[in-house]
Amino acid sequence: MQDVKIDIADIEYVADMLKAIVWIKDELPSVPSDSLHDLEQSLKIAEAALRRVASEMKIPAMRD
Repeated sequence: MQDVKIDIADIEYVADMLKAIVWIKDELPSVPSDSLHDLEQSLKIAEAALRRVASEMKIPAMRD
């Protein structure tokens, strides 16, 4: 089995897609506002976490 590696661009792409869903969340049909609020909050947290990981991957790891 081949090792598949995710790079910074992949992580940033997923973060961008999460942000896009937040932008269009109000266009989702028949979804209660409390569910949309929960969705928005969860996506924002996930996006921020992915962007943090991507930025940390850009910094060379310090080795002992």
